[in-house]
Amino acid sequence: MAEVKKARIAFVGCGGHATHSLFPAVHQIPEMELVAVCDLREELAQRNARWFGAQHWYTDVATMLAKEELDGVVIVGPPQMHYEVGKQCLDAGLPIFVEKPSALSYALARDLAEHADRKGLWGAVAYMKRFAVGYELAKQIARREEEFGQVTVVEIRFSNGPYPAIWGISRAAEAFLIGQAVHLFNLARYFGGEVEEVYARLHEVEENRFGYAINLRFASGALGILNLNALESPTWKIHERMALTGVDCWLEVEDMLRLRYRPRGEPIAEPHIGGRNQWIEWQPDWTEILRVHAAGCFGYMGELQNFARSCLGQETPRSTLWDGAKDLQVAEAVWRSAQTGEVVSLSDRT
Repeated sequence: MAEVKKARIAFVGCGGHATHSLFPAVHQIPEMELVAVCDLREELAQRNARWFGAQHWYTDVATMLAKEELDGVVIVGPPQMHYEVGKQCLDAGLPIFVEKPSALSYALARDLAEHADRKGLWGAVAYMKRFAVGYELAKQIARREEEFGQVTVVEIRFSNGPYPAIWGISRAAEAFLIGQAVHLFNLARYFGGEVEEVYARLHEVEENRFGYAINLRFASGALGILNLNALESPTWKIHERMALTGVDCWLEVEDMLRLRYRPRGEPIAEPHIGGRNQWIEWQPDWTEILRVHAAGCFGYMGELQNFARSCLGQETPRSTLWDGAKDLQVAEAVWRSAQTGEVVSLSDRT
């Protein structure tokens, strides 16, 4: 059997999300070799090198870039770090994988994407939902134009517990758009295409308890309806549902794990009794649920494997730095619309 070519990858950032959701997937990816880890806190860098088998650990990015022969760098931290360390790695001639959001604003995210272009490089943004099995199945179905028809409506409902003001953003409701809702804007764009117009209303119950009702118009003419809120649970519990309307058919995905699809035809011929309620359903069995924390259903393994393969020239990134910028552009348009009560055209915000 031919030996699998491996991308030599370093991680910058050994905090909670990286340690619990990303690092555990590394050893399940044949195309990835963990060469080095870096964190400002020496004890975290040492710990993750020991736990996950990195050859070397560092507390300074410049030193790591000077000493190691790398094919790419994974950067996981606050958005200011994604932007600054991302540029530093691009200047060293390396492609990057950054967590979402790729920067603190659309302007900075766009600058990071342009910087990569000027260097003749690229970057990926960690939108793991594009790799979640429920959404991958939904994408397969939606691509079958003769069967599903065009996507006419994208509907997303997302809730978590109370959301704080973070990263120097003064309002929790605005921080939610930058730090959390970009996931859902990226998902909406993945299925609906580019967004042209946004109309949003915001209802704030308390400082960190609020809900958004958001209407989108896509360039294709399709519509988006988003209910994004921090109201449905007193603690950090996330519920997520996406539904796609086609032509004479629909599908829905719940919590990235369960898919239900009603096709145009009847999978099983039935007597004509005045209704049609047949659908196809998929959900993981318990053996797959056991392994979904850092791989499988939720997409963490998939996004890192796509990065490694892209570093080797075997694939292209499924979510790029430009995607990260466009999602922040939508987030800022939602905030502006919610504050002014106006429909916001994204063509006015280039």
